[in-house]
Amino acid sequence: MSDEYKNFFQRLHHLHYIYVIIILFGKPKMIKHTVPLLFFVIPLLISCHSEDYDDIMDDPLQVMEFNSSSEYIAVFGDIQYYTNNTYKALYNYSCNWILAQKRVGMNINSVLQVGDVTQQNSAGSWDLFRNATKELAEEIPYIAMIGDHDYTWDGATIYDRNSTYFSKYVNFPLTIQKTVAWFEEGRMENIVIENYIHGLPVYFLVLEFGPREEVVDWANEYVESHPDINFILMTHEYMEKGGGLRTEGLKSALRFKNTNTTYTTPTQLWNRLIKKNDNILCVLCGHVTSLYAYTLTENDFGREVPQIQHNIQASAYRYDNWLMLWEFPENSDSVNVQIINTHTLKCYDDKRVLFQFKVSGPVK
Repeated sequence: MSDEYKNFFQRLHHLHYIYVIIILFGKPKMIKHTVPLLFFVIPLLISCHSEDYDDIMDDPLQVMEFNSSSEYIAVFGDIQYYTNNTYKALYNYSCNWILAQKRVGMNINSVLQVGDVTQQNSAGSWDLFRNATKELAEEIPYIAMIGDHDYTWDGATIYDRNSTYFSKYVNFPLTIQKTVAWFEEGRMENIVIENYIHGLPVYFLVLEFGPREEVVDWANEYVESHPDINFILMTHEYMEKGGGLRTEGLKSALRFKNTNTTYTTPTQLWNRLIKKNDNILCVLCGHVTSLYAYTLTENDFGREVPQIQHNIQASAYRYDNWLMLWEFPENSDSVNVQIINTHTLKCYDDKRVLFQFKVSGPVK
């Protein structure tokens, strides 16, 4: 997104600040004449800007260079700002771009989404998500994880883990077809998805936000009982900005405070599940307002486990159609990771490969 659009939103936020100042400190006569004007101007600016975003759908879908012998995984960051009327064209465009890549021969194994599909678990946002995603999900397995914003909450507390539309809207037929294990039958928050990369089993282990202790026990039992399968573990809140396990300001601790549910911290998840199972190849998360982070931590077997974070929620990134791509070259145990703008094909930091990680594990 160009600087003029970013500046527009900065000006819009400033208008909101002016509005608050007027309410708190303004004279009654000033409030009387100014507030109605702001209520007229702000929606008008938003609607005009929305039309600018809608125009992106008329732009041609550009095809990036790719290796025909490689397999790819596409990763969406938190899309909570894309599943609304103002920004929906950005998400629609990226979904269409992925489909266009596949249809010209790019071997896209699956599409992953790191949670916070919506901002407030509203039916309208979920409808936008489903309508934009369904064609893509008919051709490529689409696997989402649940974030804290995908529950109903009062601004701080999630009183009921069942207070979400998540399972109703991410249960795409192809995803269901590939689901081989459920913690709770029919619910999509904690599942195992069958998947193969270059013929080798690399399944997706999807865990809920702040996984319950009983969910971690279930996951550990499943992973331990399938030593012939490698797993990519997906959970929403796990890493900190810049890398490393998130230990301070945990939203799971805040959201589930004084409720009747258990939860595990990222440190507990590492100790109870990840480091003791060498067939957990890597971890993927979102949540923190950082475009990406990458950390290696040695497990109990002496192997460094890649842990990867991706999020497009922050205002510095949310307008630019950033999409993370993992490339699995044939006959290689190294994965090339890049972040690309699906509209302009510009690579983040002008790097075709931001970093690499190994997928060599116990299964050969």
